[in-house]
Amino acid sequence: MKQTGSLSAGPRIFSGTTIAVLAFFLLAGGWAIPFHFESQSILYKFGLEKAYLRSAKVIGITVALLVSFQIIFVARFAILERIFSRKILLFLHRTNGIAIIFLIVSHPLLIKASENFIPYTFAKKYVPEFLGIALLALLLAVSLTAVCKNVFKISYARWLLLHRLKVSLALAMMPSHILYVSETFQSGAPRHAALIIFTLNLLMITRIWVLRLRRHSAK
Repeated sequence: MKQTGSLSAGPRIFSGTTIAVLAFFLLAGGWAIPFHFESQSILYKFGLEKAYLRSAKVIGITVALLVSFQIIFVARFAILERIFSRKILLFLHRTNGIAIIFLIVSHPLLIKASENFIPYTFAKKYVPEFLGIALLALLLAVSLTAVCKNVFKISYARWLLLHRLKVSLALAMMPSHILYVSETFQSGAPRHAALIIFTLNLLMITRIWVLRLRRHSAK
């Protein structure tokens, strides 16, 4: 028996498949960026070092897109809940969060592998890299505390508030890292695409906060 308010089986399968295909093409478009819009750092690398750096960039773009998907899964869009159900969206949110944990750890490791693990100096030009390190720590905190939330002796309401605050801070930091860490996103189509995604993220997280405030004011 179908869920109340959900679509019938045929439209749900068609709509769900269409959304999954669109999500895949969005990811594939992101994966193509380091190959078609090469930064100076890639142009001067060869062999394994080039492969490490390009892989790191692909993973970094993947993380940024998966974070956007995370927001979509919990933004309470009625049409998505009719297609997938809230239970499935929450399952996708948790599974996606686990994938993000592994990807955000491998991203900096591959970058440093491409540089023979030479440490950064405290120079102004490395500010985007240090923002990336802070963003890495924050996203790890978001993901790990979500996966292991039962370990922490706090109420669900307080945990959810802290979770959303950390996500909002991560979304505020992400543009400064991605747009300035290399030349790839400093101009042209990659920059425009990134700005569109950042704007949509801002609108979605604002929607989540507005819904929360409405629920609290209605009590």
